[in-house]
Amino acid sequence: MSFTPFARYRNFTLANLKSLLEVYPDMADSISWDLAKDIAEVHLKGYKRTAYQQACQLGLEDRSTNRFKVHDYLYTFDDNNLTRYLIFWFKTYYAPNPYVNSEDEAFLLYCRLCEDILQSENHSVGFEEFVEKNIGGKSDDILLNAIKAYASPVKYKKVGNRDVLYVSEPDVTVVESEIAFIKTNFPIGESKSERDFFERFSYQNFCKFYDEPVDPTVKDGEKLENGEDRRKELPFNQSKECARQLVDCIYDIDKFRRISLLLKNNDKNIKIVTDDLGGNYLRYMFAKSSSDLYENNTRVFIDKSYKILVDGNIEICRLSNQWVSSELIEGTTSGLFLKALISIINTNYSDVIKIYEDGGKWYLEFLMRKFKLEELPNCFDNDFAHRYISSLIAKPFVILTGNSGTGKTRIAKQISQYLEKNVDGKRNWLIVPVGADWTDNTKMLGFYNPLEERYVSTPTLDFILQACENPSVPHFLILDEMNLSHVERYFSDFLSAMESDEEIPLYKKPFHKENGEECEDVIPEKLRLPKNLFVTGTVNIDETTYMFSPKVLDRSNVVEFNPQKTDVLELMTGTSNINKIGVAEIGVAEGFAALASEIQNGICNVDADVLDRVRLFLDAIYDELQESGFEFAYRTVKEIRQYFAAVCELQKEEFNLTRTMDEQIVQKILPKIYGDRKQIGELLNTLEEKCQSGLGEGSEEMTLSLKKIEQMKKRLDKYQYASFM
Repeated sequence: MSFTPFARYRNFTLANLKSLLEVYPDMADSISWDLAKDIAEVHLKGYKRTAYQQACQLGLEDRSTNRFKVHDYLYTFDDNNLTRYLIFWFKTYYAPNPYVNSEDEAFLLYCRLCEDILQSENHSVGFEEFVEKNIGGKSDDILLNAIKAYASPVKYKKVGNRDVLYVSEPDVTVVESEIAFIKTNFPIGESKSERDFFERFSYQNFCKFYDEPVDPTVKDGEKLENGEDRRKELPFNQSKECARQLVDCIYDIDKFRRISLLLKNNDKNIKIVTDDLGGNYLRYMFAKSSSDLYENNTRVFIDKSYKILVDGNIEICRLSNQWVSSELIEGTTSGLFLKALISIINTNYSDVIKIYEDGGKWYLEFLMRKFKLEELPNCFDNDFAHRYISSLIAKPFVILTGNSGTGKTRIAKQISQYLEKNVDGKRNWLIVPVGADWTDNTKMLGFYNPLEERYVSTPTLDFILQACENPSVPHFLILDEMNLSHVERYFSDFLSAMESDEEIPLYKKPFHKENGEECEDVIPEKLRLPKNLFVTGTVNIDETTYMFSPKVLDRSNVVEFNPQKTDVLELMTGTSNINKIGVAEIGVAEGFAALASEIQNGICNVDADVLDRVRLFLDAIYDELQESGFEFAYRTVKEIRQYFAAVCELQKEEFNLTRTMDEQIVQKILPKIYGDRKQIGELLNTLEEKCQSGLGEGSEEMTLSLKKIEQMKKRLDKYQYASFM
């Protein structure tokens, strides 16, 4: 015997089972396996390379045909029943099976283990001896972990350096009966048949294993509703209304930016080029505001206008109702129009939504939900939380400052918990307490130990690598008491990598020996910070901490936390809602990461005249800042623009130009100002005057900045020196 019984992807845990189920599209028997694999790969990087092997061995997928099929009954199960599935799977699993590369005779793995134990003198066997006798190959650790988890009443103990599996005397009869039951009811048929292996783990067999009645409403290959509102039925028999819903959906996602290259100007209209679909079906998609059709309620839907980027210009348009009929008739022009639109959406937005037919009805399912401020829990309905979230989306490095005990770490943790995702059994957030002994980056990124010939990792590095492997999921790293040590000593590599997108060198030894064979090390030689990593540093200012350098402040948004008196006092009566949060709906965390990526890649829906007013204000304070040695450059302007883009996207109709500029003055400009009266006295007076005037005639004052400037001026009067913190 010499074969590896399990795929060496990950352990066969509940969390990993759920992560695999999560990536499958809800289209069993309706799409090809190739398309299903592409969809799964979007949501689980490495699925097509490795993860599918584990999915097949878990009995989840039927690869015997070219049509997509999974055990959909598992979607009706809670965690307890999914764990029962894993026990059922392990105890009826045989190897080598169709997904195990070996011509050896197949055997029931659990039964063989139990037989070896019962045939031994003291009802125990060494795990290594069992593997050497029956299997060989690799993945011993994964097999052992599966035995520990799912092989009860087989037990495990450590005897010296030896892993021992045994059965207690009272359990011998139980094990004997179980072996007989499994061999009788779950015999190995055609061991190389993928279809037989898949059917082995059917719902009917699950019920047989546990001697439970079959629920007639649960059918393999038919996914039942699991309580999540992830899809809605489309009025497909009303093609006009259906078209409107689909157009509104993708407009809400990205303002049609993904299909901008397909949009072409006509005289009065905008069309969508669909030559690759067999013809120019969508030739009168939108009527432009310059057209006489724009106000004609018989030609367009007049209740909504769209701002669309076409050929480098923003066009204001309305959706034409001339390219669809009131009812869809298959095979007609109307049918082709709507099918063409659906094809375009499924091709370009497959990571966000999918549209499909099921039982004669058409559905739109949300794979990723848009991140919205109005859907946040009540405890985040405050100015500070909104500023913190907007800052993270604009730039994934935020410093939270404030007095000790005010709740900076708590709110950072709560945002992370709200957007929590299970990634391979691990959370997508990590709190790392910074120590006073952090004198270099080894506390964060680890080091290579030449004596042991291995890289000594850290929780932080492991977390970052986890983020790299799951690019669609946001990962929140919270550095608690970030300035307890000199930030530049341990964080300088991060600061440089954030701006340059260059890799951080870790070590020079990419290979190590394992069992006498060279293999690639888990830790890479160089580390590129993933775009889905969001770093928050919490800061206390007292005699035990260090100040930040301009380099650090220039690369972050600094958000000062001053909790409201009412929130603090409500803790006494127990009426505060500050801890009342839940986990966001499926897809919201991914929506957060997607929005941040768009904003940081330059997507900006702020009107040009608004940005021009911001430019004029920055121009008015630039010279004064420069003369005092606190000028800002390209980075600051770029990040201010990104912040405006984030706030505009999050607040929409409630977007306030002056308030947003106020937030950026207090988060990006004022934190860098420090010194004595000679250095900053006149500068603070000038900034105060500018903030009182706001953004011109009719503009309100910038209250946040004025309050902070007043504090700094008072310190200047009292101590002859002032800084932001």
